[in-house]
Amino acid sequence: MKAIQACLLAVISWPIACAPAPEAALPDVLLITVDTLRADYVHAYGFAEENTPAMDALAARGVLFENAIAAATLTAPAHASIMTSRYVREHSIGSRNGDTRLEGLPTLAERFAEAGYATGAFVSNVVLRRRIGLDRGFHVYDDELPSSERNRDLYFERPAGATAGRALEWLMTRSGSQPVFLWLHLQDPHGPYTPPAEWSGTIPRVELAMKAELGVLSGNSGRAGIPAYQALGEMRDPALYAARYAEEIRYADHWAGRVIEAVEARSGKRGAVILLTADHGESLGEGGWFFQHGQSTAPELARVPFIVAAPGLAPGRIRGLVSHVDVAPTLLALARLPELPGASGHALSGQGADEIFPSDRLIFCDTDGESAAYGAGSWTRVAGAAASDRPEGSA
Repeated sequence: MKAIQACLLAVISWPIACAPAPEAALPDVLLITVDTLRADYVHAYGFAEENTPAMDALAARGVLFENAIAAATLTAPAHASIMTSRYVREHSIGSRNGDTRLEGLPTLAERFAEAGYATGAFVSNVVLRRRIGLDRGFHVYDDELPSSERNRDLYFERPAGATAGRALEWLMTRSGSQPVFLWLHLQDPHGPYTPPAEWSGTIPRVELAMKAELGVLSGNSGRAGIPAYQALGEMRDPALYAARYAEEIRYADHWAGRVIEAVEARSGKRGAVILLTADHGESLGEGGWFFQHGQSTAPELARVPFIVAAPGLAPGRIRGLVSHVDVAPTLLALARLPELPGASGHALSGQGADEIFPSDRLIFCDTDGESAAYGAGSWTRVAGAAASDRPEGSA
C-alpha cells in the first residue's frame, strides 16, 4: 500500500514512471546526444525537409518534448549536466568547455554500473575525452578521435559512421543476458558542415533571413560573417551553409537509426529505453551570428530535441519545459533504478496532460559570461562579459 501511495504522489507532482513488478528484467538503455543540433532542424519539430527519418520514427512511437532547454550552449558543460542532473553552476565542469574536470558528484553511468549493467560510451568530440571526467562509471569509454576538423588542426573529432560503428561492434560482444547502458555521442552536424558524399547535395538550399553573401571573419567567432573554421572554399551563400548543416543532420540521423535498431533487436522481451537529445543548438543568422554557438544562451542555441521511447510509454507531444537535468532522472526511473542524490531534474515519462508540469518552473542555461532562465513563454538572460572577451572558438 505504501508503494502504491508513493507512486500516486509521484504522478500528481511529476509524470514519473511507476515501477512494474520487481521480477521484470531490467531494460537496455540507449542515450544518444547529437552535437550542435537545434530542435527546429528536426522534421518532427517542424523542419520542412524530411531529413530525420530515424528521429521522426522514434518520436512517433515515443514522447516528444516540444520545449527542451539545454543546460549550456557548449558541449562539455551540457554533457556534465546530462550525466549528473545538476545545472552548470552546480558541477565542477562549470561553464568552461573542456579544460575543467567533473569531480565530486555521482554520475548516471555509475548508477547503471552499480545495478549490473554493461556500460559503454562512444564519443566524437575532443572536449569529451576522458580527461574531463565523464568516463566514470563506463566499463568502455571510447574516445579515439583519429582526425582533425577541417580548418582546425587541434580540434580532433570522429564522424558519425565511425563512432556508431564502434558502438555496434561493442553491442555485438555483450552477453544477451546482461542489460546495457550505451551512450552514443555523434559529432555531426558540428561545423565545418561537410557531410559525406552520399549525403552531400541532397538538400539544395535552406533560405535564411540573410539573403546576401557573407564574408569570412578573421577569427572563429563574431557577427555578420562566416567564422574562419566554418569557411568552405569560395562558398559564401548562407542558404548553402544551412543546407550543408541539414545534410549533416541527415547523416547523423542515419547512424543514430542504425544504433537504435541494434539496441532494440538485442533487447527482446527486456525492452529498450531510448532518449535522444542534443548538447546545444546553432546560430543561423539570429542576432547577426552565423554558424556558431556558445556565444549566448539565446533560444536558437538553447532549444534542443528531447525524445523518449520506452516499453509501455504512450506516444505523445508535451509542451511543458524540460531540461538536460531531467535526462538522468528520466532514464533511471524508466529503468526502475534509484535516483541520483541531490538531482536538480525530474523524471519524465510523458504521461498525463501538460498541466501537471509546474507552470512556474524555471530552466537554467549557461555559457561562459552569460546565464539565462527560461520560463513558460518567456526567458531572461544576464550577461557578464562581452562575446569578444570570451575564448575564441567553439566545440
